[in-house]
Amino acid sequence: MIIKKYFSGIPTIGVLSLTNEDITLLPIFLDEKDIDEVKNVLKTNVLKTNIGGSSLLGSLAVLNKYALLLPKIVDKDELRILENFLDEYDILIHILKSKNTALGNLILTNDKGALISPELKEFKKEVEDALNVPVEVGEIAELPTVGSNAVVTNKGLLVHPLTEDDELEFLKDLFKVEYYGKGTANKGTTSVGACIIANSKGAVVGGDTTGPELLRIEDALGLIE
Repeated sequence: MIIKKYFSGIPTIGVLSLTNEDITLLPIFLDEKDIDEVKNVLKTNVLKTNIGGSSLLGSLAVLNKYALLLPKIVDKDELRILENFLDEYDILIHILKSKNTALGNLILTNDKGALISPELKEFKKEVEDALNVPVEVGEIAELPTVGSNAVVTNKGLLVHPLTEDDELEFLKDLFKVEYYGKGTANKGTTSVGACIIANSKGAVVGGDTTGPELLRIEDALGLIE
């Protein structure tokens, strides 16, 4: 299932939220109707929270089935809420003490692999140990913001439209996905990671996304029924 949504009028929903197969983290300003729609599509449990007092959850944090990577700006109250919520899922919380706190913009991961920006190369082993997947260092379409410029699930991969074909093949093998493709969202936005949250069961895309974009997203993420 795939739906288009705005979060309080904002189409770049990927910077505000993140998900895996079991849980979704959403900004605290969302109302119950929006939350119910997201839960229905992704088929996950939901927690509303801030990170470092910010609603930019997708830009700041990274999530797979093994771990939630958080920036050093997370505060104690937020950490306690996240620990309580994640306890039943056996998901490790790991704080990456990088000077760059936009971890979600710089790391792309599913449950099988991860790509990290060259800006985080000194943390490669630490990220690998936390996420419990093989990690490669690289860019997407010559851009270091790999988390912003792609969306990956355990089933599919959507990347920036200027990604080279051999690069796409490398990413497909790294993440061990069956479906993959290039595309945009929100009327031509190439930073697809900023516009989409998805798992293998469904996707929520920014409300400005066009019909042709929606079809490419569905195809690349393996969501066409």
